[in-house]
Amino acid sequence: MNCRFTKDRIFVIQYPLPLPGSIPKIVCGHALGETENAMYENITAFVARGTNSGKTYLIERLISAFKARGRKVAAVKHSTHLMEVDKKGKDTYKFCQQGADRIILFSDNALMLYELAEPGIEYLASLARNGMDIVLVEGFKSGPFGKIEVFNPDLYDTPLCLEEPDGSYIALVSKKYVDAGIPWFSFDDVAEICDFIESRNHQR
Repeated sequence: MNCRFTKDRIFVIQYPLPLPGSIPKIVCGHALGETENAMYENITAFVARGTNSGKTYLIERLISAFKARGRKVAAVKHSTHLMEVDKKGKDTYKFCQQGADRIILFSDNALMLYELAEPGIEYLASLARNGMDIVLVEGFKSGPFGKIEVFNPDLYDTPLCLEEPDGSYIALVSKKYVDAGIPWFSFDDVAEICDFIESRNHQR
């Protein structure tokens, strides 16, 4: 699953198409009785001070490694601007222009969901976690998830986890070792990072 969202809209691509009966679960809130910790426990955010830190590169490698382990992975991207639902003139574009609040486009092997609304954090977590073992979020420093900072010492002097030690940072990834009082990994420690995430998710 690939999920991209901004403050006022959300766009989801799911491949392959879920089994019959599972689609309604995609668009519902979190399960009754589910605690906040349980709601976020398999979600890990990768944050950085700025661009060119290596977040996308690292997440790409982690997705590949998790898939090799047989895990179902959701990738979530926090963005400041979200593309239109479809090309101008297409049916789904017309539906959007007329004010449809939710648009679903599906085929035999994929599903696309587009909503013109700000996704609440509980709704977003439920959407991303549905049927997934691992959820990897790129960005979204203000989210309530455990955060792995991706730090580029060639561009910045100090990691965010040292400047803003709020307890939400669970690990640091960088080219050179930095003693930040939390687990440190290099970009080549893909297997070890996967182990670390799975151990936090109680999946080992």
